[in-house]
Amino acid sequence: HLPDLPDWDEHQRLAAEKEVLGFFITGHPLEKYKSKLEDFHALDTEAITSLKQSTGKDEIYAGGIIANLRVLKSKKGDLYAQGMLEDMAGAVDILVFPEAYRRLQDKVKLEVPVLVRGGVRVEEGSNPKLTVGDITPLEQAQPKLPRSLRIRIPLESASPGTIDALHSLCVEKRGDAKILFDVERAGDFMVVMEPGGYNVLPDRVFMNRVEELLGRGAVRIID
Repeated sequence: HLPDLPDWDEHQRLAAEKEVLGFFITGHPLEKYKSKLEDFHALDTEAITSLKQSTGKDEIYAGGIIANLRVLKSKKGDLYAQGMLEDMAGAVDILVFPEAYRRLQDKVKLEVPVLVRGGVRVEEGSNPKLTVGDITPLEQAQPKLPRSLRIRIPLESASPGTIDALHSLCVEKRGDAKILFDVERAGDFMVVMEPGGYNVLPDRVFMNRVEELLGRGAVRIID
């Protein structure tokens, strides 16, 4: 009789798939962080490797899993690290300079999906590298959300059903951000309304759903 073993959680299962097979079968660990990565305007590895010029020090965010990490010693005797950041699009080389490595030496060894803040270094004749400034487990990463928004409601295309759906969405996504409604009829008039008690959580999911209802560009961040 085989002993009853506890089921693996999602992270353990995916880590085992990757270790044994070299790739994920049942899903990618980044899948559930998709909307959070959008909130950070994170670039995927494909976008990073296609960059043609360096971005400077701490310009971009990227999400992924750190792999093939090697800790090396510089000529001055300082430790630094090289490795790969892997995501659903591919992989990009990462470089953790000594100053950053001193702060991040525990975090570079994490085997969970992480959010990396850094710069992109482009040198002639080699692929772009991501120079790491900070690492946060994606589970813990919290994007800085806007404090107020304007939502444009074009009367010629917004049906009563659309307005009801917008109302339901605002009730469902309660939060701290104020909203203003720009109610307009093209070429005729525009009224700015500030509804009371309508503070919302303005994450990527909320903004995408507003744009599905009212069209692209319907949401503007004020602050």
